[in-house]
Amino acid sequence: MTSTQPDNGNTEASGRFLEIAEREVGRIILDIHDGPVQNIFAALSQLYVVQRRLAQQSALNDELLRIRRSIGLLENALNEIRNFMGAFRPPEFERRDLVSILEGLVIQHEELTGNPVSLEILGELPTVPLPVKISLYRILQEALSNAARHGHARHHSVTLSCDGRRIVMQVCDDGCGFDVAAVMQQPLAGHFGLEGMRERVHLLGGSFSIESTPGLGTRVRVDVPYARND
Repeated sequence: MTSTQPDNGNTEASGRFLEIAEREVGRIILDIHDGPVQNIFAALSQLYVVQRRLAQQSALNDELLRIRRSIGLLENALNEIRNFMGAFRPPEFERRDLVSILEGLVIQHEELTGNPVSLEILGELPTVPLPVKISLYRILQEALSNAARHGHARHHSVTLSCDGRRIVMQVCDDGCGFDVAAVMQQPLAGHFGLEGMRERVHLLGGSFSIESTPGLGTRVRVDVPYARND
């Protein structure tokens, strides 16, 4: 188990940093769409033309095979980039409430993986500021992705509640689990997702913990303060 306790630093400034970082992600996604995606699509268009011409000349079977393989590789790359863009495109954080954006993420994960996700809202949740919505969304996104890709989980459960002046989110899965201490001792690249979740919570002055047992699944718990609007 690993945990991070609340920090007494300037959470307002940290929240502003998260907003700026999220806008930068949106800009990067737009650049990817307007740059590499368009170039790959243009290359595919040219290869489709060559493929049709070669298909009419039986003496060029080897060249046609190479063209088809190239098309397959480019199509796979394009699909992967589009999936990445879909996962990290900001889901109108400013306009939508917390529950709405988390429900959208759950639906997206179920469609991509086929794994069911139960989302339970315990009691009435307050209106939370933008940095909290962004962080909880990204943390849930990472937790679900890790469980499916690395933990081979088949089912996920998410609970969201309000505890005093704090929002609490727990994400559990039935995956294979892992040795938390051993993973956290690896080089940063080996657990960048875990570090990212912990850092987001730290910037908001919240608490983060993760418990996992090999063969028994994993539980991620996050609680972050929010500013009341009353």
